[in-house]
Amino acid sequence: MQLYSNSDIMSVRLFIIAVALFAGTSYVHANDTYAVCKVKPGENIENLLKRYLLTPHSCNVNSFIKINNIKNRNLIISGRLYKLPLAIKDYNGVNIRSSIGITSMDIAKKIETFNLSLLEAGIRDQNFKNNKKIWVPISEFDCNDGTSATYDPSSIAAASSEDDTVGKGNDSKSYTPTRTELKRTGVKSINVPLMGPGYDVVHIEDFSLAGQVFYIISGHGGPDPGAVYTKGESPLCEDEYAYDVSLRLARNLMQHGATVEIIIQDLDDGIRDDEMLLCDTDELTLGIHTIPLNQKTRLRERVAVINKLYEKYKKKGHKIQRAIEIHVDSRSKHMRQDVFFYYNQHNSNSKKLAENIQEVFAAKYDQHQKNRGYHGHVEDRGIYMVRNVKPDMVFVELANITNKEDQQRLIINTNRQALANWLFEGLRK
Repeated sequence: MQLYSNSDIMSVRLFIIAVALFAGTSYVHANDTYAVCKVKPGENIENLLKRYLLTPHSCNVNSFIKINNIKNRNLIISGRLYKLPLAIKDYNGVNIRSSIGITSMDIAKKIETFNLSLLEAGIRDQNFKNNKKIWVPISEFDCNDGTSATYDPSSIAAASSEDDTVGKGNDSKSYTPTRTELKRTGVKSINVPLMGPGYDVVHIEDFSLAGQVFYIISGHGGPDPGAVYTKGESPLCEDEYAYDVSLRLARNLMQHGATVEIIIQDLDDGIRDDEMLLCDTDELTLGIHTIPLNQKTRLRERVAVINKLYEKYKKKGHKIQRAIEIHVDSRSKHMRQDVFFYYNQHNSNSKKLAENIQEVFAAKYDQHQKNRGYHGHVEDRGIYMVRNVKPDMVFVELANITNKEDQQRLIINTNRQALANWLFEGLRK
């Protein structure tokens, strides 16, 4: 999809908008012209906004709906031109504030950073100081739509307490865990913003896992991307694909009433259906603690976090607690690698858990790829996390990131969902 040039946009009067002034955005006017774009096949409003570096929160979504006079927010048409909530303003060559009529230095700086990011991403072809056109997000900033909240308190038992504080030093603070201690009566769905647009409403199918606690640990994260494959058009980072599968698995567990703790969280990367998942470094432990660069420190922190939560749930009477850590391996590019599992030889439940999941994968391969065979193994290995966390734990390697065929298991979103589904079946088994 090619974005129309600034001169094209300015010359096409079709995009002069006759709408009222947007509340709280004094720099937006009824006769403003907006950047436009075409919708890609399968794209929804949220994905379209993200493609243009706009946060897919409700303020941007509602502005998009309003300026395009959309009747059904769930339906935008592939190939059709739509206006973006990006007003095109004349830059006076002095500064952004006087150009668009605002006094806030903070907002002006954000607008400048946004335009430079558009230029770096190849969305804009010239610096606004050169072509004298500045793109102004009309609803990007100061949106209080609740997207940073955890879950709907009417659906979930109150979670915040002093006992929930994990960590040391300045990073230590109370947090609302990402668990789903559901009330059985009347609960049909819960809102989980961490899952991202399109996946944030989790419908409860049953309570077959009620009372069971699951710790979902996505490998690496923060300053450590894990294994990275750089030979293609875009780099493949282990932590991004492990995280996507982790969120999908967590969502499956929530749908059956499980209590879920997502240990590593990326607050702006929910479940994504793209093939190439952008590599970043903003993952946090429990969504609040910076992930240390030092590996030993990082692993010790994760063990401490999980074991503290384990003891708390144990005191509450939760007898079944399980942990699963998800990784992507890196080996010779010629070596295909089926999903395989590590367990703790000192914990018979850990071994049984790994065997249960492996049996599910073997059965699924038998069903879907009868002539291929499945060679994913189960073995003990002295991995620090597996040895030291208190819940029964299994460690999973999803694929060989350097192997072209294995990469299909990672980059195709339906394959990532299948991985999550099969892991879920094994955990439930």
